[in-house]
Amino acid sequence: MATDKDDLTPRAFPSDLSYTDKEAGESLEKLYTFANAECERAISWYYLKKRSKRIAGYTCRVGAILAATLAGIIPILGEIYKTNDVPSLSPAWATIAIAIAAVLIALDRLGGYTSGWIRYIRSGQILGQLQSDFRVEWEKQRLAMQGNQADLEVVQKGLDMCKDFLTKVHSTVRAETDQWAREFQKILIELEQNSKK
Repeated sequence: MATDKDDLTPRAFPSDLSYTDKEAGESLEKLYTFANAECERAISWYYLKKRSKRIAGYTCRVGAILAATLAGIIPILGEIYKTNDVPSLSPAWATIAIAIAAVLIALDRLGGYTSGWIRYIRSGQILGQLQSDFRVEWEKQRLAMQGNQADLEVVQKGLDMCKDFLTKVHSTVRAETDQWAREFQKILIELEQNSKK
């Protein structure tokens, strides 16, 4: 399990790897451990961070629904409870409630709370699947290396597996970050356009 869940910066690559006949198996295991830990750290980060996104998104969305509902009820209540044919509750409060709903939706979009929560869950699931596949494939690799004498072809296959796995892990993280950047830029453009109206 990752110890630093606040950072997805790649860790230092193992420097003590050697591929002599006696050390190749041990070096491949170190590389496997490194690759697996990188993925585990990313999975932990996504699942830890999704909680705050979920809470903020849920709060904004529920608040917006309640404010919009209140905006619909206020004029009705004003008509039901009249004093001298004057609504006891001004319809202007409905406009304020609608404004509050709009602000909450805008905060959710600008903060990327709901969309971030979904992105984090998806990324964590993708990484979990990648890790499961990698672990099973690595067990096949261990089977091929039984007896501690790994030939060059088996060692190269193990290196390629670790490289491919790390590439997929980093690509998944980058894809999620790119999606966040696109969403954020789109919202900023919309805000700029709305401010010019």
